[in-house]
Amino acid sequence: MSWTTKVAAGAVVAATLLVSGCAEPDVDTAPSPTPTVDPDVTLTVSFVGDIGLEPLAQKYMDEHDNVTIELASTSYASLHDSLQQSLVAGEGAPTIAVVDEAYMPGFVGQSDGFVNLLDLGAAEYESQVLPWAWGEATNANGSATIGLPATVSGLALCYRRDLVEDAGLPGDREELSTLMGDSWEGLIEVGQQYVAASGRHFLDNASSVLNPILMQQGVSYFDADNALAMGPVEAPYATATAVAGAGISANIAQWSAEWDAALSDGTFAAVLCPSWMTSYIETTVGDDFEGQWDVMDIPGEGGNWAGNFYTIPAQGDEATTQAAYEFIQWLMEDAQQLAMFQSVGTFPSRPALYEDSGVQAYANEFFNGAPVGAIFTKTAADLTPSVYYAMDNLTVRTAVELVLAQTAVGSVSVEDSWAKAVEAAEAAGAS
Repeated sequence: MSWTTKVAAGAVVAATLLVSGCAEPDVDTAPSPTPTVDPDVTLTVSFVGDIGLEPLAQKYMDEHDNVTIELASTSYASLHDSLQQSLVAGEGAPTIAVVDEAYMPGFVGQSDGFVNLLDLGAAEYESQVLPWAWGEATNANGSATIGLPATVSGLALCYRRDLVEDAGLPGDREELSTLMGDSWEGLIEVGQQYVAASGRHFLDNASSVLNPILMQQGVSYFDADNALAMGPVEAPYATATAVAGAGISANIAQWSAEWDAALSDGTFAAVLCPSWMTSYIETTVGDDFEGQWDVMDIPGEGGNWAGNFYTIPAQGDEATTQAAYEFIQWLMEDAQQLAMFQSVGTFPSRPALYEDSGVQAYANEFFNGAPVGAIFTKTAADLTPSVYYAMDNLTVRTAVELVLAQTAVGSVSVEDSWAKAVEAAEAAGAS
């Protein structure tokens, strides 16, 4: 199984995260949009894993006699590959495709293949959703938005509380955060203290640090003219290289069998984790580790790893397109966003909901009772820059992170790492 497929598998496993003990939503239930489509319509909706759509689709059909919704849960690669093929063919796309954020740059670059939701009135959501999430679905000049942010995940540091305490460091999440400070350099220092005391590694790998720093600084690999722009990447890359050179990472690829085993055997003590990864960790290590893992905020201002967008491929007739948009509008309402959170743990894209008791009260007992609802929504809300992602961003990112991984294992020197990364980016961007 490829690394990308492993990531997808992790995301799919995480989509089954069950939220227990949440309070009932303390928001007003807004009325459903008044249907403007009279003919009977069938909406096909493709998505990955379980994002809580089944009971909501049934409820919507119960309230809208003219609408039939057919749900198709599929694999990560299958959904996005099939959607790409249908865009090329000009037919065969679902009415609504729930697209992962990693694929949004490529699809935004093919915005002619999707309905411009601004034409349907979606501009009203720009002020309601997280600004960086809105930006991920909007083209460079703001003339087209192809998706509404359905979910986000935030980003935190999941760590082995018992191992940290055994190394003489504070296991309490607040005390450890204070020791680390609000900088990535502080994380490196704490990691070095842990390595010196325990003889083990602190992080799983150095590559996982780079993208969160880029996001915090509003930096991507391309400028708004789609030209490769590595200059702004240099400083974040230097920080990630410092992690690689400090000897605090185990250099284990995420989602590998070795990584899965290390979650239990203590090869490393911490991993950068979005909300959905908590379920993956719990499932992988088992009940014997309950209370030994914990969750804390990451250094810097905010973070996120993976989210979904509701898109409408431009292959349906006017009536079907309008019905699809009305269903999406309904899904974006408070009651539905909170219902999805409480059923499968997906975080709403609308920060106005983050103070709701049903979100703030969510604590994960496996992770030592960590207030993960508050932690993950905080990191999602704190991430203010809106980053522009060009169509080839993922290709270049993969090439750059490969060089960083080679630096971590010593096959590329720290001194040569940046030059090698630029060379790899130029080759990938030109391909």
